Amino acid sequence: MSLLRQSLLVIVTAILVTFLPSYLSPRYPVPEIFGTVAPGFEEVVDTFRESFELGWEKPEAGSAYSVYYKGDKVVDIWAGYADQEAKILWKENTMSVMYSTSKGFCALVVAMLADRGLLDFKKPVNHYWPEFAQNGKEKITVEMLMEHEAALPYFPEAMTFDMLRDPTAMDKVIENAKPLWEPGTGHGYHAISLGFLVNGLVRRVDPEKRTVGQFLDDEVAKPFEIDVFIGTPPIESLRVSRTVIVEAYFFDKVYAFATSWLYRQILSAFILQTPADGNIIKERRYRHQLLLLSQTERQVDSDIRQLEMPAVNGVATARAIAKTFGILANGGKLGDKTLLSEEMIDAYSFDRRGETPDLCLFGLKTRWKYGMHLIPQGENEKNLFGSPGGGGQVGYADPNRVIGYGYVTRFMSPEGWALYDPRIRRLQESTLSAITKLETRGK
Repeated sequence: MSLLRQSLLVIVTAILVTFLPSYLSPRYPVPEIFGTVAPGFEEVVDTFRESFELGWEKPEAGSAYSVYYKGDKVVDIWAGYADQEAKILWKENTMSVMYSTSKGFCALVVAMLADRGLLDFKKPVNHYWPEFAQNGKEKITVEMLMEHEAALPYFPEAMTFDMLRDPTAMDKVIENAKPLWEPGTGHGYHAISLGFLVNGLVRRVDPEKRTVGQFLDDEVAKPFEIDVFIGTPPIESLRVSRTVIVEAYFFDKVYAFATSWLYRQILSAFILQTPADGNIIKERRYRHQLLLLSQTERQVDSDIRQLEMPAVNGVATARAIAKTFGILANGGKLGDKTLLSEEMIDAYSFDRRGETPDLCLFGLKTRWKYGMHLIPQGENEKNLFGSPGGGGQVGYADPNRVIGYGYVTRFMSPEGWALYDPRIRRLQESTLSAITKLETRGK
């Protein structure tokens, strides 16, 4: 066969593999939008619907968006499927895997312990966990650990689910690990490892020796009526959306490749087989642990969901996420109950250190404060803070406008990062537009 014919065959095969499945798959109409909005927020529903019409949202997927404003729920909408294979629609109580938005709840747990005087961010981790002080980790502070500066973005040992069932075994892995760079000299995203590091610390600091998930359930979920779990009970798994990723369409990937520098870099890293350029995401062990613990088929298994992987496998409704960050945006209080002190919230809001390159994610400039991702808003405004999750999950507090945002989705967009994803960006813009109009009328 000639080289030309071989080339043509490859091209035709690539086109068929790319486009044929979309023509053979069932066609889904634009779904009905369910839920409620407060008067004045109707345009948010229109924006949500338009996202399905324009293709930013996928009708065979399912998504939910919620907003708390000045302590009140003003948007709570959802659409699509919780399980398109079984034709189960997304419902009011449908929860979804948050992926790395779970890290925001890890950060909240640690901040609550600090609020209670049980830990100090400036002290070394080994003050609370003596066995941690091995192999160059002696000077790692709690602050470094929470801000991805501990230089432990992955562990040298191969991870297994049996290992995850035994916290003591995970502790040994952590204790034996060596930092990949000098701790405190730069940050690199601890995508999976952060949750296990936090879990080991929390179990030693909490007087009741609870895990992150247990503390979250006892001190946040139940008293504040927030529908969130890290380590999901089997009975609750029945209402978690089926975590089989609704894949991005071909043109979604092309658009992301053309517009997102980060997407291009991450895509190339997972294709390349050797580390280069100092980007930790290219390391085989990092990629292995990242893929193993974020595999969607694993998250369908309720037994696996029961395990606490605090950085990645929390589940919640969009309403629960928005309520949590709405409380934080509102000074940390809900009625006569305090979730977090104003002093701690101010630490997130007024951090002015600026964004610096991430050592794991190709120099993507980010800033973390005590485990919360910060989005600077200008010299005279407070930072937005919260946590982004893979494929587009979002939980953020806006202390300037007193807003809590929550968004979860089964469509894992290649552009799904923080508030830059077109879906959440458009929803945020319509939310701010509605609030501006209401505030203008109220003057």
